[in-house]
Amino acid sequence: MNKELSIYIHIPFCKSRCYYCDFCSRDDVNDDIIQKYVDSLIKEILASAEVLSEYRINTIYFGGGTPSYIDPEYIQKILSVINLFVEDKVEEITIELNPADCTLEKLESYVNMGINRFSLGMQSANNEVLKAIGRRHTREDVISAYNNMSQIGINNISIDIITGLPKDTIQSFKETLEFVTSLGESIKHISMYSLEVHEHTKLGILLDTGYLSLPSEEEERNMNDLAFDFLTKKGFELYEISNYSKHGYESKHNLNYWNQGSYLGFGVSSASYFNGKRYSNISEIEKYIENINSCKQVVEEVEELDKLATLKEYIILKLRLKDGINLNEFKSRFKLDIFDIFKPELNELLENKLIEKENGKIYLSKRGRDVANIVWEKFI
Repeated sequence: MNKELSIYIHIPFCKSRCYYCDFCSRDDVNDDIIQKYVDSLIKEILASAEVLSEYRINTIYFGGGTPSYIDPEYIQKILSVINLFVEDKVEEITIELNPADCTLEKLESYVNMGINRFSLGMQSANNEVLKAIGRRHTREDVISAYNNMSQIGINNISIDIITGLPKDTIQSFKETLEFVTSLGESIKHISMYSLEVHEHTKLGILLDTGYLSLPSEEEERNMNDLAFDFLTKKGFELYEISNYSKHGYESKHNLNYWNQGSYLGFGVSSASYFNGKRYSNISEIEKYIENINSCKQVVEEVEELDKLATLKEYIILKLRLKDGINLNEFKSRFKLDIFDIFKPELNELLENKLIEKENGKIYLSKRGRDVANIVWEKFI
């Protein structure tokens, strides 16, 4: 079985909603709706039995929302159903965690069910910054979570950090980097995202009213430069535009996305990419549950990518990676020379030093990483 597939499971529940959150998640839930949702999600998985039986499931990712908010027995139920289609051991199973949820009992449950990668949504190690964005954990919770993980032998931990947060400064951001890298050797991966502000969120309202303000673009750029210098000296490699890892601990699940591999998303608002088509599920929890139990469609949108769209997406995704685009691999995959199709765009980017070309590869320059959106626009 050579065909590989990644699975994403969306858990749209949280104890409280972060001020910046624009994801499909709810904090006004009870056990009844969680139970109904998980049962519906399992039915959706079973409806894909034929496809799942034909592929080797290589990675599974529980995202949200906050998967660690719900009882581990629900995660176990979902995994038990997926395991019906697993012939070999799944290489990587990741769960997103809020540090405040990381009790020994809960962590032991995850380990016992085969989860082997743990993603901690820390965002900042500064309690004032955390309070400003409505996070329900503290710096002390992160320490406690790490200690509990260490106690039971968990040694593959990823930490999320967000740049450009309100009340964050270069100094407090540096302290966050120092904090993360001083926790211990089990921190193998650091995801660093730029804050996105959406108008209808609480953060958007607080910024509009002047109650909060953000660091300047220059300050955020300095944060990213500081992170690169600091983390590379600590043995982390920037293998993707927003992700650092120790050698061998890159996110296999996300690499499959960036390499345009096949994946199926299950649950409300989840996305899939399969056989050249993109699928998006409906984003209303009650409607999702109702449709599943009425044997109605839960896919809200289907987009079939033509060859040009596939080429453009491939370029954008591969340029996110440190190694960029291998020109021979591109020609082998698409039976085309990339410069025959995108010569004006690529030459302009080369002239402006936003990309570099050497050793048969094209990849983002340092300047290109800073203004990556300008690069992507050439292929949208």
